[in-house]
Amino acid sequence: MVALPEQFALIIWTSSEIDRFARAGWNSCPVVRHYSRRDDWLDAAEKTLVESYCMKDGELLNVACGAGREALMLARRRLRVTACDWSPRMIAEARRRAQEANLPVRFAVADLTHDLPYPEKAFDYLFLTNIAYSYIFPRWRRVRFLRQAHSLLKPDGVFIISFATASGESRIPAGLLEWLFMRLRRWASFNREYEPGDRFAGDGFVHIFRFEELAQEFQEARFLVKEWLWEQCYAVLTKG
Repeated sequence: MVALPEQFALIIWTSSEIDRFARAGWNSCPVVRHYSRRDDWLDAAEKTLVESYCMKDGELLNVACGAGREALMLARRRLRVTACDWSPRMIAEARRRAQEANLPVRFAVADLTHDLPYPEKAFDYLFLTNIAYSYIFPRWRRVRFLRQAHSLLKPDGVFIISFATASGESRIPAGLLEWLFMRLRRWASFNREYEPGDRFAGDGFVHIFRFEELAQEFQEARFLVKEWLWEQCYAVLTKG
C-alpha cells in the first residue's frame, strides 16, 4: 500500500521533478548492483516474441537496456545489437558484462526522451521491455519517443514494446484521487500535466494504461499494432 502523501506527489510535483526522482533511483549504486546480478535471459513473453518476430539476422536497438539483461541474450541469438540507456552506471555495467561474455554489443549513454544518436531507418528491430514505456511522463514525451522510434525503424521493421496495464483490464476506475487531481491540475500551482493513470507504485512513478488510450498513442505516431499481448503487457508494432 502506497501512502497518500506519496500519491500526492503526482499532483504537487512537476513532470520534470517526477523525472528527476526516477532518474536518481535508476542511476543509484544499489539499483545498478541489483540489476547487474540478473543473468542474461528473456522472460516467457519476450522469448515468444523474439522467436516469432526476430527470425532473420538484423540490426536491433535495445532501448532503456539497463545493465544488459536482454541485450546480452539477444546478442547470443546472433542479432547485431545496439543498446542504450540514459544511466551512465547502468551502461558501464552492461559493457563490463558484455566484455566478460565476449559479446559484440554496441552500448551508448543515450536518453530516449531526447534525440537518440542513430540515423533514420537504421534498425530491423526495436526492443523496449520491463514496462519502460510506462515510465515516460507525460503523454507528449511518450508520443515524441514513439515518433522517433518510428523514424529509426526500417520500412519492414518490428517494434516490441512493453507497458503497464491495470491487471489486464481495458478500463481503469477513475477513483477519488484521480477525480481530485484532475480538478487540482487546473490551477497553476499544481502539476498541469497530470493524467488519469499516473500512479506512484511503491518505488517510483508509472503510468497505467487503458487499452483505448495506448492504442491512440500508437496511432498518433503512425504505428500499426501487429499483435496485442495485453495480459502480458506487450504489443508488437510495425510502420504504418
